[in-house]
Amino acid sequence: MPALTSTKFLRLLQTFDESELKAFDAWLRSPWCNSNKNLPRLLDRLKKYHPYFDNPRLDKENLFYQVLPKGKFSDRRLNNLLSEAFLAAEKFLIFQHVSDDYSLQKAMLAEEFQSRYLDDWFFGNTYKEIERLEAREVLDWEEHLGLYRLYRLIYHHPNQEPRMQPGASPIGKMGAHVDLLYLLEKAAIINEMMARNRLIQGEDHDAQAELKKWKAVSEGVHHPSIDLYRMRFALLAENRLSQYWALRESLVNTMEQLNEREQKLHLLSLLNDTIAFIKSGQLDITDSLPLYQLGLQTGALLHQGKLTRNTYTTIVITSNTKGTFDYTTHFIETYTKRVDEPIRDDCYQWAQAHTSYWKKDLEQCLKILQQHTFKTPYFQLVSRVLHTQAYFDLYLIDDSYQFYLFNFFEAFEKWLAREKVWSRSTRASFLRFVQICRALARYHADALTGPQKVEQLLEEEHDVQALNWLKQKKAEVVRLKSGKKPRL
Repeated sequence: MPALTSTKFLRLLQTFDESELKAFDAWLRSPWCNSNKNLPRLLDRLKKYHPYFDNPRLDKENLFYQVLPKGKFSDRRLNNLLSEAFLAAEKFLIFQHVSDDYSLQKAMLAEEFQSRYLDDWFFGNTYKEIERLEAREVLDWEEHLGLYRLYRLIYHHPNQEPRMQPGASPIGKMGAHVDLLYLLEKAAIINEMMARNRLIQGEDHDAQAELKKWKAVSEGVHHPSIDLYRMRFALLAENRLSQYWALRESLVNTMEQLNEREQKLHLLSLLNDTIAFIKSGQLDITDSLPLYQLGLQTGALLHQGKLTRNTYTTIVITSNTKGTFDYTTHFIETYTKRVDEPIRDDCYQWAQAHTSYWKKDLEQCLKILQQHTFKTPYFQLVSRVLHTQAYFDLYLIDDSYQFYLFNFFEAFEKWLAREKVWSRSTRASFLRFVQICRALARYHADALTGPQKVEQLLEEEHDVQALNWLKQKKAEVVRLKSGKKPRL
């Protein structure tokens, strides 16, 4: 007998928040929405176990006798009730969606008035909704589509008189909104095609042919997002740093003129550009921090209120590298709760250790790393990188840390060889990090070796972890070595 948690109704119910659960309860109790009196009782029994429904006391037989006390237990009868509850929940979600979408309500009402030949109400309602939408400074793609549909309803109304008035025809407005809708959506698709061609092996979209058609339609059309796409496509074609900075300045200046979806698309694309320029050495990692801050401010980096692990760690690294520790502290306190709960503690402990490292409190960094057991594979990996960095810096200060550092090199390499969760390229990137660290440490230890041994150490290195940090340490080791007396 399948577990209750595997039923469609409970799976859907797990996604409800408290306010939705309360509204659904009221929905089931309304005779206009539901006629099965067993459904409110079912929900009432389940609410106490929401949202996980993992209490061992919650099983099908107990639930059956609580909701349907009369008669012998029947798995089939309970399953039928759960299926009916699921259908009721589906209808409730549709009702909620329509209730929350004012534009959708007005569009549906316009169609109803037209179908019932209530022309005065139809035209009055439709023109009022058009006026409301066009008064908005920023429209999303659904609102452009809504305006097109409203103008289309007016133009194709059975009453031909409004359509035949000279200069009063909405056909021009129809064309403008459908063009704008096409241009915005097509540009997003072309941008995604180009990104996939660049990043995913085996992808081969004919983005240039699509771009040619897009440029023809977009000629003479001016819109903040379309202007940004023009700059973006030029950047992708020529990849000049000056184009990047021009696009970045334009995005910052026009951010408030974009809807939420366009903000997110343009900002994430620009962050990808920034990362590419950082990897090529044309930008410093700290150049990305203002964009991440803008993304947090506008909410563009949050998906359903959540922050991804990669975004969280990147912001901590970037802010600490820049030395803006007050901002790092603010970020950790504000956004740690926005990452997924299973990795939240690992995120917090790693962030505190990373901040201590960049504040040069190396002993505190090691203390945090050694006292916390990282549970997720990603943080097990990056915490070892941080561990290596802390030991390396302590070794540059105090030769007595040489033993700990070289032992950790060996332990890190063995751990990488054991862990099969990582791809070959990922393991190679972190293994190369350890190898370069060891080479720099050996150079620091051997006072008789000349600087020419390390001058070419990082040349042609791109796929290596913590490349910027390695470059800094290389320069520091060479500087320290130049003033170090040979050991006798």
